Amino acid sequence: MVDEPTVAAEPTPDQAGDLTSKINQELYKRNFELAVRNKTLSLLRDLYTITIETLASDELGKQVVRSIRKGLNFELTGLFVLNKEGRFLSPIAISSSPRAKEAVDGLEDTLMSVQIPLSDETNIAYQAIATTQHFSSTMLNDVWKPGADPDYLKKIREACNIHSAMVYPLVNDTGVMGVLVFALNRTYDDLSEFEHESIQSIVDVITIALDKSLLYDQLRIANQKLRELDQAKSEFMSIASHQLRTPLAGIVGYLSMLTDGDYGKMEPNQKEVVIELYQASQRLVRLVNTFLNVTRIEAGRFTMNFAEVNIVDVVTSEVKELQPTADKKGTKLIYAVPTEPIMATVDSDKIRDVFLNLIDNAIKYTPEGSVSVFVEQDGDQVHFHTKDTGVGIEVGESEHLFEKFVRGTGIARVAPNGSGLGLYIVKKITEAHNGKVWVESDGPGKGSSFHVLLPMQQAVVSEKK
Repeated sequence: MVDEPTVAAEPTPDQAGDLTSKINQELYKRNFELAVRNKTLSLLRDLYTITIETLASDELGKQVVRSIRKGLNFELTGLFVLNKEGRFLSPIAISSSPRAKEAVDGLEDTLMSVQIPLSDETNIAYQAIATTQHFSSTMLNDVWKPGADPDYLKKIREACNIHSAMVYPLVNDTGVMGVLVFALNRTYDDLSEFEHESIQSIVDVITIALDKSLLYDQLRIANQKLRELDQAKSEFMSIASHQLRTPLAGIVGYLSMLTDGDYGKMEPNQKEVVIELYQASQRLVRLVNTFLNVTRIEAGRFTMNFAEVNIVDVVTSEVKELQPTADKKGTKLIYAVPTEPIMATVDSDKIRDVFLNLIDNAIKYTPEGSVSVFVEQDGDQVHFHTKDTGVGIEVGESEHLFEKFVRGTGIARVAPNGSGLGLYIVKKITEAHNGKVWVESDGPGKGSSFHVLLPMQQAVVSEKK
């Protein structure tokens, strides 16, 4: 006997309706989750862009809280940073929804003016920081107490239909830096698992960004303090230099008169001492002028007074001035005076400082041996250079020698008392003449060559009266 096939009973109209309803609910749920995923991924992309392009914490805060609030459709989003002592949270930025702004005047400004003291253990911000876990509450006051007016927070909650507030700690390697605060018109339990995961992903991104921004803020403040110290140092150098110039001019003048015999003939040993004093005073004058030039450069008051001069005469004068220094050290100073003049448009006083500095350095850093000085015309340019058999320069140091307060390793060992400003001024003066300066050396103990290349003519534009 063959069994009859079993035929499934057709669903009743009520059962068919229930099935359709369940399918629609499932489709709605999945579409909703898909929409949330798309919005969250878009938000994360925006946040990554913001964190890459924004350094300062205040600007970063404004952009991220605005993006999070709009992207997740929250009523309030706030970013707070923990103070160094861990006693309170200070707001960096707060963003509120349009209806929150409309319902409560000055909402963001008011909340930005309120710090959250961490003195109440029932405050969920306190709990989040203490445990490094996120916390939620149905009451806004549980975030701001005891800092903000509870009636004001109640007004915000009722006006915006806020059902939950959440606090997420921002934790880096050293501890809690701050918190993210969210207020929304749904309960914490209404959030899907994916939404919870998305919020945590956002928190992770903001943690990295805030860590970077706070470090940037610290560096910015440190740099500002350094600039202020540098400015104070420059002002001190300027004042001190100006105060020193007048008495130094008198000392140098009287010593010069003594060596010339204006106050009577001196014994040879007396004259030798006076000459030593005169030369030391001249070195001090040059140091004072160096400080003054640096302060003028930094203040933007380093002006050029161009005139046509014979560069050969300028170099010859500086070689003669430094010949006694070379003789005293036992360094051979070699200079073949060109037979023809080399006329160039320069600031005579300042270009003298360039030649004097480079020749003096070559003598100073050549304990034994020779220093050769050259000046020649090279097309439409003047080429001045020195070549010595001195201490030489370490590989990699030459590119930094013309920076302020920088001295070569070997140089500092031979003459530890230098200011580290001479070559900086040489570079600035040369550049002000539209020229260039550089150094060549085969290494320590192999001497150095310093070169200055100057245009023979300057494009001087007269100021209109």
